Amino acid sequence: MPNKYTRWYSKLKGSEYLYAEWCAIFLAWSAEKAHVRAKTGTAAYTPAWAAWFAKNGKWGTKPKRGSMVFFDWKGGKSRSGIDHVGIVEKVHSDGTITTIEGNHSNTVARVKRAASIVGYGHWA
Repeated sequence: MPNKYTRWYSKLKGSEYLYAEWCAIFLAWSAEKAHVRAKTGTAAYTPAWAAWFAKNGKWGTKPKRGSMVFFDWKGGKSRSGIDHVGIVEKVHSDGTITTIEGNHSNTVARVKRAASIVGYGHWA
């Protein structure tokens, strides 16, 4: 079902995104609202966005507050297997992170995570 994030992205990139999975679209919208989209790039396809970070020397394996975190629910470590993205809100001393994610059970949610992390896009 379309939402304000997919409607925004569809105006930007084309109507085929109106019904797309929207975790990355939410982060692109957030970056636009924060006036940092030029630094973060924009992609609706999570493997392509992770590849953009790598190509631009902004890919890493250690979390930082504000970085984008890329997940592979099958537990792989390849950027081609990424199927979800969020933004790191907090890094905890026990190795877990708290994220803000779009399309988490079809909503925007704060989530504590420890596994299935492929890497991080450090835009700042």
